[in-house]
Amino acid sequence: MNEQKITLTADRVQAEYEKGVQYNTGLGLYENVKQCENFVEGKQWEGLKSKHLRPITMNVLDPIVHYKVAQIVSNDVDQDIEPFLPDEQAEYAAKVLEQSIDRVVERTKLKSKHHMVLRDACVDGDAALYFYFDASKSSGLGGVQGEICAEQVMNTNILFGNPSSSSVQEQPYLIIVRRRPVSEIRKDAKRLGCKEWETIEGESDGLYKGDDEQNNSDSLGNELVRFWKSEDGRVHYCRSCGRVLIEQDVTTDMTLYPVAYMSWKPRKNCYHGVMEVKPLINTQIEINKQWTALALMLRNNAMPKLVYNRNKFPKGWDPDATSIGVTGDVKDALTGVAGSMPIPTEATGITSTMTDALKSVAGANDAALGNVKNPENSSAIVAVQTANAAPLALTKIAYYQFVEDYERVLIDMMHAYYGMRQVKITDEVTDETGETQEQTLVEMYDFSTLPVEALDLNIHIGEASYWSRILQVSTLNNLQTAGVMPNMVEFLSRMPEGSVKDQEGLVEAAKRVQQQASMQQALQQGGMNGTALS
Repeated sequence: MNEQKITLTADRVQAEYEKGVQYNTGLGLYENVKQCENFVEGKQWEGLKSKHLRPITMNVLDPIVHYKVAQIVSNDVDQDIEPFLPDEQAEYAAKVLEQSIDRVVERTKLKSKHHMVLRDACVDGDAALYFYFDASKSSGLGGVQGEICAEQVMNTNILFGNPSSSSVQEQPYLIIVRRRPVSEIRKDAKRLGCKEWETIEGESDGLYKGDDEQNNSDSLGNELVRFWKSEDGRVHYCRSCGRVLIEQDVTTDMTLYPVAYMSWKPRKNCYHGVMEVKPLINTQIEINKQWTALALMLRNNAMPKLVYNRNKFPKGWDPDATSIGVTGDVKDALTGVAGSMPIPTEATGITSTMTDALKSVAGANDAALGNVKNPENSSAIVAVQTANAAPLALTKIAYYQFVEDYERVLIDMMHAYYGMRQVKITDEVTDETGETQEQTLVEMYDFSTLPVEALDLNIHIGEASYWSRILQVSTLNNLQTAGVMPNMVEFLSRMPEGSVKDQEGLVEAAKRVQQQASMQQALQQGGMNGTALS
C-alpha cells in the first residue's frame, strides 16, 4: 500500500507512535513480554519479600526455549538464486548476488542473529531484523565506503501502520523505535543540519524495551524511524525524536521495507504472534513453590528448633557446648522439637512428575530426543521423533520464509546503494582434457544495473543443526543397544560428520576387526570340517 504525498511533522510521527503503543498496551504486550523474559532469565520470584523463606527456582523454561530454537535453526542456510527466464546477464547477476549475500551474512554475523530472532520469537511471540546502509563504514573492497548493517528488533520496538495485517511489505508505514543515548541523537541531528538539535531530550516512558532498568533512564531517547512507500513504489523514511524532526522525507531507491519479520505462531488479524512461554508460566510457578516447600521441610527436619525447660537452663541453651549441666532430672530438660514434620514419600515424585509433564507439553521430552526405551526397529524411533517434531513444522516454514524475506531485502538494498564494487566469482571450468576445475575471478560490477525483476529467489535450508545431530546419534545408540544395528562399521558410518574424532580412521579400524573376525571364523569352520572328515 502506497501513501499519497504527505506533510510530515514530528507531531504526526509521535502521534502515530502513541497510537501503536496504545494498540500494544491493549494486547498486554509490554507486561507479557516483560514477564516472559523475566521467567526465561530466571527472575521468577520478583516482588517476594520474606525474611525466612529461601525461594528455589527450578528454571524449566530456559532449556525448553533453547531446545525449541535449536530444533528449528540451521547453521547451513544457503541460497540458490536462479533467473526466472533463461538469460546470460541474469545468470551472471545471480552468481554475483549469491557471493554478495554470503559476504553480508558473514560480515553482519547474521547466522548468530538467526538464533536471537528465533529466541525472541519463541519467548515474546515475534521478532524482526532491521537493515540499514551505513555510508561511513568501510566495505573492505578497494576503498569503497558503505556497508549493509543488521539490527535485531524486539516486537515491542516495531509498530505497523495496519496492526491487523502481518504482511510487512503491504503496510502503509512502519515505525522502528531505537532506544539511543540523547548525546548520540543530538550529534546526528547537528550533523544533518537540524536546527533544533539542542532541544532534543531523553524520556523515561516506562515501556519495556528489552534491556535492564537502565534502558528506562531519561538519558536515553526514543528515536523513531518511519518508513513508507510513495506512489511510484519507492521507499521513503524520516527520523524524529520527541517533537524534533531530525530527517524529513528521505527518498531511497529501495522498493522493499528494510525489515524481515517472523512470528512463532501467527495470530489472526494481528501482526504479533502467540508467545510460546506464556501458557507455561503458571506451571513453572507451581514447580518452584513445590520445590521451595520441600526444601523448607528438609531444612526444618535437619535443623529443628529444640524446646527446653528454662528452669533447667537458667543461662539459656548453648547448642555448641560439648557438655551441658542440668539441675534435676535430665528427662525434663528437653520437651521436644518445633518446626519439624514428616515428609510425605510422594513429595519428590509429585514435583518431578510436574516437571516432566511441563517438558512433555512443551515438546521437549525424551521421546523428542530419540530416547525410546527398548526400540524394536529404526522405524519406531523415527515415527516417535516425527510425531514430536510435528508441532514445530509451521514454525520452521515461518523461519524459512523469514530467511527468504531478508535476502530479498538485501538484494533490494544492494541494487539501491552498492553502485560499482568488486565481486569475486567462483565457477567451474572444463579444460581441454575434460577435467573440471574451479576458477575464481575478481571483477568490477555495477549493482545499479541488477535485473532485479528478472530474478527468482529460491532458498534451500540445510538440516545441520546441533539438535538434529543429537537426534541422529541418540537414534543410532538406541538401535545398537537393542541389537538392531550390531555391525560397528555400519554404526560408525552412519554417525553425523564431526560427532566423533577421526571418524574415517575408526571406520577403517572397525573394518579390519570385522575382517579378522571373519577370517578367524573361516579358519575355525575349516578346522571343524577337517575333524569331521577324519
